[in-house]
Amino acid sequence: MQNEIQILEKIRVVVTEILEINPEDIIPSANIREDLRADSLASAEIVMALEDAFNIQFDENKVNELVHVKDLIAAISQQLTESTSTVE
Repeated sequence: MQNEIQILEKIRVVVTEILEINPEDIIPSANIREDLRADSLASAEIVMALEDAFNIQFDENKVNELVHVKDLIAAISQQLTESTSTVE
């Protein structure tokens, strides 16, 4: 199971590639749209890329709640925990 630092590092790789920004700008408190300047298309690309990178599926009804990088970390961590507990 990945910890939050490992999750953040993978988020940085994905977001940096899509938004072409400095990875150091991707901090937990960063607002994805305002601070990282992701428009709605880029935000959708990020969600899909993270689903692929972590082999998870975000709840479509809650995707709009993923406002900050820390929200992504929490959602991914929860998904990974749930998928690990169903395997065991």
